[in-house]
Amino acid sequence: MQIKTFFDFCSGIGGGRLGLENCGLECVGSSDTSRLANTTYDLLFPNKKDINYGDLKKINPKSLPNYDLLIAGFPCQSFSVIGRQQGTKDPRGQIIYYLMNIIEENKPKVFILENVKGLISHDNGKTFKEITKALSDIGYDVFYKVLNSIDYGVPHMRQRIFIVGFRGDLHVQKNDFKWPLTKPRVNIADFLFPENNEMPIEEKRWFYYDYLNNAKNKGKFDIHEILKQDNLIVDTRMSDLRLYVNRMPTLRAHRDGIYYVRNKKMYYLTGAEALLFQGFNKNHLARVKDKVTNRHLLMQAGNAMTANVVEEIGKSILTTLGGING
Repeated sequence: MQIKTFFDFCSGIGGGRLGLENCGLECVGSSDTSRLANTTYDLLFPNKKDINYGDLKKINPKSLPNYDLLIAGFPCQSFSVIGRQQGTKDPRGQIIYYLMNIIEENKPKVFILENVKGLISHDNGKTFKEITKALSDIGYDVFYKVLNSIDYGVPHMRQRIFIVGFRGDLHVQKNDFKWPLTKPRVNIADFLFPENNEMPIEEKRWFYYDYLNNAKNKGKFDIHEILKQDNLIVDTRMSDLRLYVNRMPTLRAHRDGIYYVRNKKMYYLTGAEALLFQGFNKNHLARVKDKVTNRHLLMQAGNAMTANVVEEIGKSILTTLGGING
């Protein structure tokens, strides 16, 4: 059974697309409502011929082109308020249910869904159990696992739950699908390239005199020792300082405050560097340079799927179907 095409739902800036294109698959369409993300998506994939179908809640599944695989990093915000609202009990409030409807109508051979690790334990596991059962009920054999981006070629600690479903008539058994093997760790220095991003004077004052002397940090850190460690990651996003060697903490859409050390100076992480940590390459960086603001790139990278992880999952899917149907 061959897989040749895919549809990119909740596409963001295209981390999922990049991963699957790296497997040799062709994108036949995308769907996202963020104007800014769609602009970046078009810049990153300038040769694309497919179109963006907009809000998936308004899409008629029958209007979509044929595709073999569906991929979606569906939003998780609603799960964070599930205790105060109806949550999964209200299908109208959940993107996942619109995706399930599209899957049920279009019946792609395979789907890949991605979400935060916390989805597994949300509401004592009831939310995740309900989602996986619903996916099984519409005719798919469902597999899931938490994967960390740092194990797949980028020095980025990003744990995400991936749900892979194979259409029932493909007869993929429990032992047929193998999750991708981990790869050797890589050097973070290759992902950092300081240019005009040295920490501004006012931020230095804040860091040296205020942040390092707050109730959580006072007396625990020596700035001179910090500045001796090339490529040390300095994370100020929380009130307590966190330092990382050869690994980037999870990038987030609405949290800046990550710096790094090079030649006894501190630099702020740029949006371009953040893209590298999500599996994009320097050719992609050239396409968005001076066209997307640093702030927006940081936010968009924080929302993206890591292309490397998706690529490895895609390869495992192709291997599975080749082995069963080849």
